[in-house]
Amino acid sequence: MNKIINCDLEKFRNAVEAIWLRGKYKSSTVSKVGVISNTAVGIIKDTRLELLNGNDKSAISVTIDIVGEPQEEYMFIFDIEKIMKYLKNLKSGDLKIKIDDANITFSMDRTSIKVPVLVEHSNMGLISMVRGLSIKTDKPVVFGKTPLPCMLMVNGEELASAIKFCNLVGTAAFKINYVAGQRDITISSSNFHRTEFVDRTITLVGNPSSEDLTVEFSAPIDKFCVKNVMALWSGDNKPIVITGPNRKMVIAPYIRSE
Repeated sequence: MNKIINCDLEKFRNAVEAIWLRGKYKSSTVSKVGVISNTAVGIIKDTRLELLNGNDKSAISVTIDIVGEPQEEYMFIFDIEKIMKYLKNLKSGDLKIKIDDANITFSMDRTSIKVPVLVEHSNMGLISMVRGLSIKTDKPVVFGKTPLPCMLMVNGEELASAIKFCNLVGTAAFKINYVAGQRDITISSSNFHRTEFVDRTITLVGNPSSEDLTVEFSAPIDKFCVKNVMALWSGDNKPIVITGPNRKMVIAPYIRSE
């Protein structure tokens, strides 16, 4: 069965880049450039396209609008690395995506790109969990069976800027620290030998939380952030859930082995 959808190229490309999360990750005593995985899951439903990705430590969902009549739910899987090398070299415009049993064809103007449909994603378990995650800002978030008692609202652009700055240390490991009742949070990072340390303070948007929060993680989440208010849920050494307009992410905490 053929499935055809139309969407904005720039929105699709930005969504794929967000779920790819290409950047530096901590690995032993070094940091290496990596991605969540090179495999994307696309789910068409009504007039929306949800793009998802995940590995054993994190999962991301970003949803964009598609043009046309509402569609029945349909899932397809494709290789991000294969398609991004082409999409990065296209200008903005309307993108047509055609999916059949064997291939996915991306076309616009006089350009057409065909890549094979993939059979499976190796981390559908965590992807399904983040897709089904119910988010209500007036209630605590529970991921799996783990309650995340501390909820903080921040400016996504400021959070991204803090992560980028702290990433200059070079370890790709970050700590978020929050003291209950305060109006700001601190993002920090140190080098592997603990001889360098940087931090940046971000002012909260909205009410402070009555719960403390200290958690470390390793992921270039600045690639996920948007210029809007974003919410962060976590607890001491607990998973981190971050949400923004039409997007959500879960990251496992990084536990030091010392």
